[in-house]
Amino acid sequence: MPNKETAKQRKERLSKRVEKIRREAGERLTKDAVIQCRVEIGQMDDLQEIATAKGLSVSALTRMWLLERLRQEKPA
Repeated sequence: MPNKETAKQRKERLSKRVEKIRREAGERLTKDAVIQCRVEIGQMDDLQEIATAKGLSVSALTRMWLLERLRQEKPA
């Protein structure tokens, strides 16, 4: 018969797994930074309109544009 895992062993195994996932998630989170930017209300309306037309959030649209511009500006 296969050796059955006890409740204590299962709890320990799952705790280790959760800790590993938390550690990995924390490592990923620390690699990103958040920036804020002021725009005029009319500009925000324009951003929302464009984002909606593309099926994106304003945040996703502005991030996409920022990354595109960084690629253009960064020396090869």
